[in-house]
Amino acid sequence: MATTTTTEKVVVKELLPLIRVYSDGSVDRLLSSPHVAATLEDPDTGVSSKDIVISDEPSLSARIFLPKNPHNKLPILVYFHGGAFCVESAFSFYVHRYLNILASQANIIAISVDYRLLPHHPLPAAYHDGWTALQWIASHAANAATNPEPWLLNHADFRKLYVGGDTNGANIAHNVLMRAGTEKLHGDLKVLGGLLCCPFFWGSKPIGSEPAEEHPESLAMRVWRFVYPDATDGIDNPSVNPCAPGAPSLATLACSKLLVTITGKDEFRDRDILYHDTVKNSGWNGQLQLFDAGDEPHAFQMFKPETHLAKAMIKRLAEFLV
Repeated sequence: MATTTTTEKVVVKELLPLIRVYSDGSVDRLLSSPHVAATLEDPDTGVSSKDIVISDEPSLSARIFLPKNPHNKLPILVYFHGGAFCVESAFSFYVHRYLNILASQANIIAISVDYRLLPHHPLPAAYHDGWTALQWIASHAANAATNPEPWLLNHADFRKLYVGGDTNGANIAHNVLMRAGTEKLHGDLKVLGGLLCCPFFWGSKPIGSEPAEEHPESLAMRVWRFVYPDATDGIDNPSVNPCAPGAPSLATLACSKLLVTITGKDEFRDRDILYHDTVKNSGWNGQLQLFDAGDEPHAFQMFKPETHLAKAMIKRLAEFLV
């Protein structure tokens, strides 16, 4: 009688508390919220959303959000979600709910980019996806889109283009803005503003209140080693440490105004203040703002949008996106 052998499913790599990778190629994304469907006129905000394809190769999709009854041309926010480059997506519950609220309050078109994640797509894949998405949007302004999106063509004000995100999504936004400083977008379109909410920046040497003993094995350090193992200079690569010696000047950031938000319980706080100050002293010719959202962890406005501090933060973001 023949016997059946089973191959044991073994953990080959993990980054706790975020992700676990198994020998059969399967992945547990431990902190991802459930995917939810796009909606026509969300019952709470009136915002409509739908899923769109940006590129077939590489495969890149997004969810676009449009406020109810748009009478005038609207600003555009290209948004990159957080999740340490390995969890969450453009279709996750928290991201979907948050952009419904932000699109409604700011009266903007939001495009949530579903960039490629670890473990199958290490960096710089997400950076490339960010640039691909921005170029696709720019192609609409130049009347050169190969797969045009009617909501953009009919309702977007391309003079008011913003790029932003939360935590590692804000890191992607920063890197896209730096690339736009050296490479032209379709039709020479310009980005008006950058919105960096608690951006993921780090470095090899602790600064400010960062614990010195824990620094080498901090979660930020472990995340970077996991997501970009081949990064030149490791954690001091300018992609994650834009204030490192020898990093490109932040004067080349390709936007006219920039809002950096910080929170009291965010491990990136000191890095983000340093980033703000470095931009300020770089000779960058734009309007720079720093907003302290209060004694909360990063991305709290997404997880607890009903709280007083979250409402105040979302109101501040909406005031910026004009």
